[in-house]
Amino acid sequence: MSGIDPGLYRRVLRREQHSSRSGSAVVVLVLLTLVVGYVGVEAVYAALGRRALLFSPVDVLATLTSSVDGGGTSGLVLGAGVVAAVVGLVLIGLAVTPGRRGRHTIDDDRVAVVVDDRVIASSLARAARVSGRLTDQQVSAWVSRRRAQIDLTPASGLAVDEQSVEAATRSELGSVAYRPELTARVRTTDTGRVGA
Repeated sequence: MSGIDPGLYRRVLRREQHSSRSGSAVVVLVLLTLVVGYVGVEAVYAALGRRALLFSPVDVLATLTSSVDGGGTSGLVLGAGVVAAVVGLVLIGLAVTPGRRGRHTIDDDRVAVVVDDRVIASSLARAARVSGRLTDQQVSAWVSRRRAQIDLTPASGLAVDEQSVEAATRSELGSVAYRPELTARVRTTDTGRVGA
């Protein structure tokens, strides 16, 4: 009997399912560095009395203060405000929500088991292929957090027994206790495949 704490397995599984936000943080910091550098260059150009490269920070501040003082709201200022609000909401969403890797766990008391979503999709495609008597090119599958989608492309003029394929994929999912639990959906395309 293993003497490992079950809480350790939970922490390992959580770490394997979630990714850090360091990539997003690096992108945001690089963009902020570029913006601050550009504003610094424009400020130096304005202090030297030269023409701005794109726009002058002094003119931007003057436009903002005139619209705040009741000088009327220009479309440019309103657009900049909307863009800033959207960027702020996206950044807050990135900061609050955890990053997710395309993986599921399997319930097991003895070991921590993590399965990549591509492996699950491959096993579902194989089950659909065998039960529907289809080729590799006629079946595609993908897996999201709670849903598995299996797309079937039958040969032109031939029908596929969608119920048997769906039963096979549900049986495949039912044989393994994935967490979070997955539900399968089988969809047959309207157009057939020539020469399949």
